[in-house]
Amino acid sequence: MNSSKLEMLAQKLIKQPSVYPRNNSCHEIIIDYLQKLNFNIELMQFDDTFNIWAYHGDKKQQHTLLFLGHTDVVDPGNLQSWNYPPFSGIIHNNALHGRGAVDMKGALAAMLVASDNFINTHPNYQGRLAFLITSDEEGTGINGTTKVVESLTIRNEHIDYCIVGEPSSQHQIGDVIKNGRRGSLIGKLTIYGSQGHVAYPQFSKNPIHLIIPTLSEFLNTTWDQDKNIFFPPTTMQITNIYTNNNINNNIIPHTITLDFNFRFNNKSSIEDIKKCIKKILEYHSLTYNIDWKLSAEPYFSNPGKLTNVVVNAIKYYQKLEPCLETTGGTSDGRFIAKMGAEVIELGARNHTIHKVNEYIDLADLKLLSSIYQKIIEDLLLYRQ
Repeated sequence: MNSSKLEMLAQKLIKQPSVYPRNNSCHEIIIDYLQKLNFNIELMQFDDTFNIWAYHGDKKQQHTLLFLGHTDVVDPGNLQSWNYPPFSGIIHNNALHGRGAVDMKGALAAMLVASDNFINTHPNYQGRLAFLITSDEEGTGINGTTKVVESLTIRNEHIDYCIVGEPSSQHQIGDVIKNGRRGSLIGKLTIYGSQGHVAYPQFSKNPIHLIIPTLSEFLNTTWDQDKNIFFPPTTMQITNIYTNNNINNNIIPHTITLDFNFRFNNKSSIEDIKKCIKKILEYHSLTYNIDWKLSAEPYFSNPGKLTNVVVNAIKYYQKLEPCLETTGGTSDGRFIAKMGAEVIELGARNHTIHKVNEYIDLADLKLLSSIYQKIIEDLLLYRQ
C-alpha cells in the first residue's frame, strides 16, 4: 500500500471546499486519477451537479463491482471552532483533518488507490471495476446518483456488486457494515383555530391547546404493523413547532404548524403512515392541512456473495465479525439496489461526521484502502 499516494490524494480532495452545491475541482482531480488508469470515463452533468461514471475492464463479462461515493460535503459551520482550517487537509498527530475526511473524501481516496494498486498488480483480471461519484448527495439528491442510474438503466448497464463508502464503522474500521437503510418521509401539518384575546378564550379556539392530545397520540403510536427483524422500528420525530403569532403574547394564534419526519422501514408503507395520521387528526376533530414530501424510500439488500467477501476481508485484517445493520440516515445505495445489485456500505468510523474538527486517523485510512483492495481481489480474481 502506497501510503503517501493515499494521503496526498485524500488531502487534495479535502482542500477543495466542495460544500453543496459547489464542487470546485473535485471531479477534475478524480477524472485525472482515473484517466491515468485507463478508465472509460463519462462526466454526466445535470444542472450544477457533476457526476462521474467510469469503468475499467471487460464490459462483456457482465460481472461488475461498483464503488459509489460523493464529493460534496456539509457546511463546516463556525470556522473559529475548528482546530485547523476545515479545507486545509492538515495532517497532525497521525490524523488527517478537514471537512469530508470521513464523509467521504477519505473513503473516495481509499477506493481509488485500492483500484490503482489492484489494476497495476493484476492488469489482466476478468470482470469490470466501476465508479459512480456524485457532487449531490448531501443536498437535494435530485441531479445526482438517481439521474445517473436512470441513464445507466436505459443503456442496460448491469451492476452485480456495489460498495458504498459511507462511514459505517463505529469503534473500529469494519465493526459495522450496512445492507439497507430506512426511508425518510417529511410532513408539514397546520392546525387551524381562531384568533382572539387571551383574556377572552371563550371567544377563540386555541390551536396550541387543540394539538396537545394529538401530539401525545402521535408519540405513543406504534407505526409498524409487523415486527421487522432486519430494520429498526419506524419512528416519528417532531422537528419544529411554530404559530403565526411571533409578536404579541396577549393574542391567541390562528394557526400552529408542526414539522415532522418519519424514518420508516420496508414493513410500513407511505400510504399506511398517511392513513394513520389522517385517522388520528379526524378522531380529534381538527381542521388541518398537511403537506407530504418523500425524501427517500427504504432499501434492503439481501446478503449474498458480496456480503461474504466483505465480511471475510474485514476478518482478514481486523480479526472481528462485523455487525450487519440498517441503521442511520439515508444513502445513495438505495438507487443502486434498484438495479438489482447487492449493496454493502463500508467506510470510515463515523464519530466525527458533520461535526466541527472532523478527522480520520491515517491508520484507518490505510486499513480501509487495504480492505477495499482485498474485496476487489476476492470478487474479480477468485470468481466461483
